[in-house]
Amino acid sequence: MWRVVLDCTVLTSALLNPHGSPARLLDLALQGRLRLFATPRMVAAEGRVLRHAALARWHGLDDHEISLLTKDLPVLFGLVPDATTGRSRRGAEAELLFCAVRSRADFLVMSRPLTVSVPELGGTHIVTADQFVKLAGRDM
Repeated sequence: MWRVVLDCTVLTSALLNPHGSPARLLDLALQGRLRLFATPRMVAAEGRVLRHAALARWHGLDDHEISLLTKDLPVLFGLVPDATTGRSRRGAEAELLFCAVRSRADFLVMSRPLTVSVPELGGTHIVTADQFVKLAGRDM
């Protein structure tokens, strides 16, 4: 079973649009065909993103509905402990890379290219959601 880390944009898209490639990743996880990983900080960040005013106007979910949605995320994701307790100064990309390395992820699914050079990710492949879905269709 492949181990996968999703960036925040891919996860947000998966939660809000049931018809796209990102949503297919959640379907595969629910079917037990892949295992998703995140840190508690990444899960908390998703709740903040969904509550952003512009996005909230688009999806129309109220705070209670968002809380219900995000409360179940740790069930879907294997949680990788944060590197340190308290607030981290690492950016979102650093958090993703940390999670990919700590979870020994096979894939890091990104919505856009990384802005930092990554010399070694321990065998983790960086792909888009569309690329991953095509690969999963062939190999699973």
